[in-house]
Amino acid sequence: MEEYDVGKVRNIAGLFRALSCETRLKILRFLNEGEKSVGSIVKKFNFTQPTISHHLKVLTNVGLVVKKQYRQWVIYTINSKLWKYVEKLIKKV
Repeated sequence: MEEYDVGKVRNIAGLFRALSCETRLKILRFLNEGEKSVGSIVKKFNFTQPTISHHLKVLTNVGLVVKKQYRQWVIYTINSKLWKYVEKLIKKV
């Protein structure tokens, strides 16, 4: 299994706490299709913008999601390197 620089993961327990939420897993699957704006995520899941922003903050804080600012839009994308590492870890267990 290819090693990911675990030093970049701020907190392994926090990573798994973030993954324990069904909504966050759904958001990750959606982001796996490509980068998305908060608005498109809100529309997809029919949650309020503050709720989606909270989940995105949790995912960003553990490094699973990367936040990019393009003018007035905030775009989120999955950290594919970390996500692939997590997938391999899960399959190994």
